[in-house]
Amino acid sequence: MARMAAAATLLLAVSGLASGLVVPADERCHSTDNAVLGIDIGATYSCVAVYCKGRVEIIPNDQGSRLTPSWVAFTDGGGRLVVGEAAKEQAVGSPGRAIHDFMRLLGKKLGDDDVQREMTRLPYAVVDMEGKPHVLVEAADGDVRVLSPEEIAAAVLAKMKKTAEAHLGRTVSSAVVAVPVYFNDAQRRAISDAGDIAGLDVMRIVSEPIAAAVAYGLDNVRSNGKRVVVFDLGGENLDVTALVADDGFFDVLATNGDGYLGGEGFDQRVVNHFVDLIKRKHGRDITGDGRAMHRLRRDAQHQVRVEIEALLDGGVDLSETLTRAQFEELNDDLFARTMAPLRKTMADAGLEKGDINEIIHVGGSTRIPKVQQLIRDYFDGKKEIVKVNNPDETVAYGAAVIGRHVAGDDDDKPTMLGPLDLPSFLSDTISIETAGGAVTPMIPRRSRLPAERTHVFTTYLGRQTAVAINVFQGEGSTAKDNTLFGRLVLTGIPPASVWNWGWRWRPIQVTVKVDELGDIHVEATDKGGSGKSERLSIVSGEGHEHGRLSKEEIDRMIREVAEDLVEEERIVKERVDALNMLETYIVKNTAVTGGETDCEAKARAASEWLDGNPAAEKEDYEEKLKELEDACGPVHGGRARDIWTWPR
Repeated sequence: MARMAAAATLLLAVSGLASGLVVPADERCHSTDNAVLGIDIGATYSCVAVYCKGRVEIIPNDQGSRLTPSWVAFTDGGGRLVVGEAAKEQAVGSPGRAIHDFMRLLGKKLGDDDVQREMTRLPYAVVDMEGKPHVLVEAADGDVRVLSPEEIAAAVLAKMKKTAEAHLGRTVSSAVVAVPVYFNDAQRRAISDAGDIAGLDVMRIVSEPIAAAVAYGLDNVRSNGKRVVVFDLGGENLDVTALVADDGFFDVLATNGDGYLGGEGFDQRVVNHFVDLIKRKHGRDITGDGRAMHRLRRDAQHQVRVEIEALLDGGVDLSETLTRAQFEELNDDLFARTMAPLRKTMADAGLEKGDINEIIHVGGSTRIPKVQQLIRDYFDGKKEIVKVNNPDETVAYGAAVIGRHVAGDDDDKPTMLGPLDLPSFLSDTISIETAGGAVTPMIPRRSRLPAERTHVFTTYLGRQTAVAINVFQGEGSTAKDNTLFGRLVLTGIPPASVWNWGWRWRPIQVTVKVDELGDIHVEATDKGGSGKSERLSIVSGEGHEHGRLSKEEIDRMIREVAEDLVEEERIVKERVDALNMLETYIVKNTAVTGGETDCEAKARAASEWLDGNPAAEKEDYEEKLKELEDACGPVHGGRARDIWTWPR
């Protein structure tokens, strides 16, 4: 499996591709050799795409949606694992069984400041397992499961894999996965482990702005030296990246962001507004009513008018309009915060406003008119805002294009795509520890790989015969602020003296190399005359010391996730069966009755209920079917479950 320290530059010869992300139904790809999926595993939603027949197709899930919530949960009945919308709905009645926001825990230590901050806001328990954060979640009948962030991410990746396989009609085992631009090497390795657990060979891990730039560049970047800003505002994160695009060559100049700013925050302000409104009008505080809060949060998202019947016991309905002006006022300070990362990125890249040629919008929250206005105002209204058809699908689109090149799939021989190269860049500085716990940087972050540097150190104590070379990763000025990657010990060196060296200390030459895969090679040589040398190779991410799962842990998790997914497949099939039975009954019953008033009305109501409840469970469909059968009687001499067969 290929490993990468980071991917921050892209070389792509381009001559154009159709800009639309939507593929007509009659042109869908149902089978392809060497298929490499493009997966965007986001903090809020995930998306999967594949390159086939000369174009990219965004693949819908079993509910017909092209976006799948990045949620994992255990159901009430039997503690079965579900992923996506069903998991999100599970949080209504059993919040302790639903997991989300797990991306912030990947590749982290429990003591990290950001993990400690997350623990104060997450609705589930985070526990210590060998210094790493794990999630404590209720399964069934009082059982408790302890899951690593890699296992949770694996469940989402496996869902994407199964979604693609169902659509393509074949097994798929390879993927390019896009991750947030701020992911360091440890977090990228955690994604690679999650891919292993999910049965996916993660062939490349690319930064989201790079994937977005690929999707955008395939039909828009044509001139030399274009400077591009990728403004990615998703559900929970804002990332702003400045790139240079030169005949398809993308080079990252600077990137900044806000890890706690996005659509979820905007929606929460709206929810709080309606909570206060209900309190003023009805004297009721609904914050303690999980089901009411969930219905409010669900219906308040992206809606101009919110109407919820029987929101609370006692016949309390909600019917209110939220104007655009009100929405912008509620989120005024949050919108203002979106500009800080943009200003900092421009400053770090050394760019003036007039230097920027294009701006790419990524993430569903970039659809908000106020956000678009702020960006236009920042650039004095002179810059064209580039809008992709579906900004929340752009990253998966670009990852699928990269996957096509990684697979070497030239069967369709498209003329619009040239060779693609993905040079690696170092995600974090590599340093050597020196006296007093300080560190000397050897290879700085964002260095293009392969990279190499040599530095001469000296022994610390007189007559010292051994030297420990500690290799660290990170941006801290001291060893304790960085992550220990490995240790090399050079022993048997002659003690320094005025007779064999001329002074008390002995010179030790240290060479650090990082190859294209992110593997670190360290060599220490005594330059005081003995020439004694030792070498150390640190394969990117291997070993517990570097935070990666062991082979035994991965093998165990593969078995457990596979068992969970078999159960989820059964649940999905039963749900689809129940849905089809209900839909079939509605259609057949309507055709037979010829518009009999009571039955026709109930059938129409059931159809409307289906439209408004796309995430309903099997039991909901069965209950609705029973209501119809009781009201309308059998169809063609039998009940719906007797006449329905699986379509072939």
